[in-house]
Amino acid sequence: MKIYFLIFVYALLSCSGNQDELKREYSLGKDEFMKGNLEGSKKHFKQVLKFESSYEDVSLYIAKIEYYQGHFALASKAFELLLDDKSYGFQAQILKLKSDYANQKDRAILLSEIGNAIKKDSSNLDLLILSAKLHEELGQISQSIFYYQRVLNESEKIILAHKALREIYQKVGLNERANYHLKKIELWKNE
Repeated sequence: MKIYFLIFVYALLSCSGNQDELKREYSLGKDEFMKGNLEGSKKHFKQVLKFESSYEDVSLYIAKIEYYQGHFALASKAFELLLDDKSYGFQAQILKLKSDYANQKDRAILLSEIGNAIKKDSSNLDLLILSAKLHEELGQISQSIFYYQRVLNESEKIILAHKALREIYQKVGLNERANYHLKKIELWKNE
């Protein structure tokens, strides 16, 4: 009986040591991530995953690191595994869509997926900008203008939208509208 008790106590102490190690590696991973040391961060997070495969938001961090390092196909696959997570599934969906955009996924399919995501959050600037860019790439200029305007309805100070609209309006010869967006660019660029 004493032997079982000793084994139980040893196992319990080992687990608490692992928890301390997990917390330490997780904290170091987040610190390195915040400093921009993505490789160092990834190293610490992979140590965490060796102990516990679903610890906190480590999988999300690793997927983000892949994205920031330009490994868009890997990032997309990693984000896809997180889509059903209740805490950060929608964030993973947006990042997956951004990864797919950067990885040159079929534009029509991607536009459909972004449309479905916009139904969940119609004011998300990342989704609206992606939609506007895709519509422009597909030659759907009126839809592109519509989505850039939606971006500006959410926040007038998004210079990227003003620049895109200025270029579109210049191309089609609507100089008055192009000049309006040029003035907005000049107004907001120094803020």
